[in-house]
Amino acid sequence: MSAYVVMAGELLDFCRDVLVAAGVPGPDAALTADCLVRANLRGIDSHGVSRLKSYVDRLASGVMNPVTRIEVISESPATALVDGGNGLGQVVGSHAMRMAIEKAKATGIGFVGARNSNHFGMTAYYAMMALSHDMIGIAWSNASPAMAPWGGLDPLLGTNPVAIAVPSGNGYPLVLDMAATVVARGKIRLAARKGQKIPLDWAIGPDGTPTDDPVAALAGSLYPIGGPKGYGWALMVEILCGVLTGAVELGSVKPLVDLSGPSGTGHSFCAIDISSFAPVSEFKRRVDSMISRVKAVRRAPGIEKIYLPGEIELEAEKIREKNGIPLSEEVLHDLEDIGRKYNIKGPCKES
Repeated sequence: MSAYVVMAGELLDFCRDVLVAAGVPGPDAALTADCLVRANLRGIDSHGVSRLKSYVDRLASGVMNPVTRIEVISESPATALVDGGNGLGQVVGSHAMRMAIEKAKATGIGFVGARNSNHFGMTAYYAMMALSHDMIGIAWSNASPAMAPWGGLDPLLGTNPVAIAVPSGNGYPLVLDMAATVVARGKIRLAARKGQKIPLDWAIGPDGTPTDDPVAALAGSLYPIGGPKGYGWALMVEILCGVLTGAVELGSVKPLVDLSGPSGTGHSFCAIDISSFAPVSEFKRRVDSMISRVKAVRRAPGIEKIYLPGEIELEAEKIREKNGIPLSEEVLHDLEDIGRKYNIKGPCKES
């Protein structure tokens, strides 16, 4: 249960100022802060400001570079591969997605891979960058080991998320953002910090039996979504983001809390120019028609509304922009501790 509410602007300023104090250039700090707070606004609290402490710890320990120096390794009219210089994942991801968008403007489609990056927060943030250009955006990332291959016990694959953002004409886009596991690992970390139990269908412990203990779940393996299908998905994302880009793969990506060295994360980004396939107005009309048909289906007993991908997040964003972002006591204490470390006033809160 969240104990406090903080306005988005307060959180944005605080996160930016902390990152600047930790050595991150102002524009990069603002971008990273925006990505974190945007996740909270959309209700994706597992990838929001709760991650700031881990970022600051990695910067302070020297295993992540505060100044992100991106190098283009290879490039063609429609593709590129960049090295993120072990900088902030949000800076690397945004740069790579902008490249994909520019290439799509020129060729109809752009695909950019990134290696030597770090945790980049909410995957939808990058896919949604394409929307204002009347493009479809897709983003993938590999991640630290959290899931065993189907039938195995040892975590080898990450949650390996994918996000797809599609523009419509009715005022809100369709945005799918999901991990290959039943739940994002960040939600289990939050449960562990709050001392809460988790559903038995989220994970197995180290012994291979289902567990409601988040600590045992973090030491064990998350269930893949759809059983072997989720495992297959995660493996393919590992190829797109690890093998294809030259990043590390299969259990070699270091978790945020592992300060023994760089994480080595890999991402891939794609932008598709709709006008290369159909008039944008016609595309949006057909998407709107699909939305109407989906909304019009008969509802099962007890169901009040049929939701579309990203609709729940959009509703949360509207509410939280107006009323503030709820934060747990544990996360708020983390932010206050960080503020004291860098002599920055913590965000104002309301009980």
